[in-house]
Amino acid sequence: MALGAAILFWSCVPLLLKYFTRELDAWTVNGLRYTFALLFWLPYVLQHRRELPARSRIWRDAIPPAAIHVVGQVLFGLCPYFNDATVINFVSRAAFLFTTLTGFILLREERAVGRQPLFWIGMAATIAGLVAMYVGGIGTPSTSAFGMLLLLATAAFWGFYSVLVRKFMRPYSIRLSFSVISLYAAPGLLALMFALGDWRKMLTLGPGFWAMIWLSAVLGIALGHTLFYRAIHTIGPVASEGSLLLIPFVTAVLAHFLLDERLGRLQWIGGVILVGGCFVLLRANLRARGRVTAKEAQAAAPTPR
Repeated sequence: MALGAAILFWSCVPLLLKYFTRELDAWTVNGLRYTFALLFWLPYVLQHRRELPARSRIWRDAIPPAAIHVVGQVLFGLCPYFNDATVINFVSRAAFLFTTLTGFILLREERAVGRQPLFWIGMAATIAGLVAMYVGGIGTPSTSAFGMLLLLATAAFWGFYSVLVRKFMRPYSIRLSFSVISLYAAPGLLALMFALGDWRKMLTLGPGFWAMIWLSAVLGIALGHTLFYRAIHTIGPVASEGSLLLIPFVTAVLAHFLLDERLGRLQWIGGVILVGGCFVLLRANLRARGRVTAKEAQAAAPTPR
């Protein structure tokens, strides 16, 4: 149930962001959403601050991933102004490719994946899917060259962010790590809102619009992550991470009925290939981790005397 709810929440976020483009600019939407996220996570951090290990450096360790998170969120906030919601969630799956590539470069333990033939097959399929989605979107209102570039940059930063979280936030719980990172991100995005956004428009919004912004923040930034971590704890990372590949298809169905969005045939083919490539990348990563674990267990086994 937690995994299903997380998939539904994250599938709805691009639809809500697309809806906000009618009234607000990306800077204002980002600032408001992360203000609500700050209000959600601050009590949690205050309540669990005593659980931190002695001499904890979480506030310093969180700075690199938080900085990349802010850049990624700025790019993601701009995407709905140049792309349909369905295209956003299909191309966003490519973040897994960038996570794998960045981890391959920065983390020694991740380099074993390069010896997996599945890795190269998955990478080729993901790239082929991205190209097909772009070519299929030329001349349609679903995306543009700049819109696709924004999506790829966003996916690259999300991939880099995931690796930095693993590199710097290992000693801390996932929820507390994300909470602290969100608390760092909110002031930066608020500052950008007042500096670059037309924030005065928010004073004219009705209660229904405010409720939608609050809902997008709570579902996408807060509850979605909390429920996903619960799913990982209960049914494991393999089923949980693999199930996230369903998100763009759920978004496509919802966007068809709620926003009247339709992908072309080549875009659908590219999307399916892209998601399939991400699944192959996931399998390659899991197989590489399994072999590393097996070698470590064999090395740790007692030597017969």
